[in-house]
Amino acid sequence: MKTKILITRKISDVAEEKLKSRFDVTLNLEDIPIPYEELINKANEYDGIVSTSWDKLDENFFNNIKDKLKIVAQVGVGYDNIAISSAKEKKIKVTNSPNVLNDAVAEITIFLMLAAARRAGEGFNLVKSGNWKNQKPDITKFMVGHAVTGKTLGIIGMGRIGRIVAKRVQSFGMKVIYFNRNKLSNELEYGAKYYSDLKSMMPECDFVSIHTPATAETKNILNASAISLLPEHSIVINTSRGSTVDDDALIDALKNKKIYAAGLDVFNNEPNLDKRYLDLENCFVLPHIGSATHDTREAMSMMAADNIECFFDKKKLLSEVV
Repeated sequence: MKTKILITRKISDVAEEKLKSRFDVTLNLEDIPIPYEELINKANEYDGIVSTSWDKLDENFFNNIKDKLKIVAQVGVGYDNIAISSAKEKKIKVTNSPNVLNDAVAEITIFLMLAAARRAGEGFNLVKSGNWKNQKPDITKFMVGHAVTGKTLGIIGMGRIGRIVAKRVQSFGMKVIYFNRNKLSNELEYGAKYYSDLKSMMPECDFVSIHTPATAETKNILNASAISLLPEHSIVINTSRGSTVDDDALIDALKNKKIYAAGLDVFNNEPNLDKRYLDLENCFVLPHIGSATHDTREAMSMMAADNIECFFDKKKLLSEVV
């Protein structure tokens, strides 16, 4: 009998075909989220699951899993949707797909910096609405934003993506400073200055960009206290996870002009983000598309497929979480 694999959402055709050539694969042809209770029931029929961040694999999920399921291969670097300790207790392997999306997320980070600083959302809405009619605007006020060139970027979390961002923004002549659990070696810092204390770094930032994983330690790392230390002209960027930001604190700061703007690709409770963000002209938002390039999504899919193959071939996993 063939090993049974459930793919919970649409992944790349190449990755699907790769798995179908080896295993008894069930696809989600409609590509809509599988209801939670149904996912639990289905999971007990399969040896492996290829999951996405939309799947809720919490403690209760694993408590209801019997002996058949052996591996969950997540398509994506983040796995805060998975109760890792519960999976470990059940001796179920969990993998993710890191590294292959680093460049894409770094690109969207820089895009958000530019969009928020130069008021791209406001400009887009002005043109699309047909309200761009003033042929002789006041050049000191009309759509005037902030420059990126020569400014200071503070990075919270100098991991793989943070380091790529630090390297790329040098083309804008930016000064980079960073807060991290540990100081990096000189060769990994790319000339950035290390701060061991977040509160000391925040007043120095023209831009602050979050690149930490979603953990208990990083939950609401950008809270009211941290935001209060930012200059009024500063811009907040988040392409990591929504849980790193205190929504009430950031919305208050944007609404009351305590900071200049924000560029956000991730939110708490996605896709049901706090609707107050949508009322703020100084908040440029995207629907969590940091890794959304053809090359990256295929690479993520293939890494998940490769992890499934490696596991059942009893080979070393490419990216083992637990």
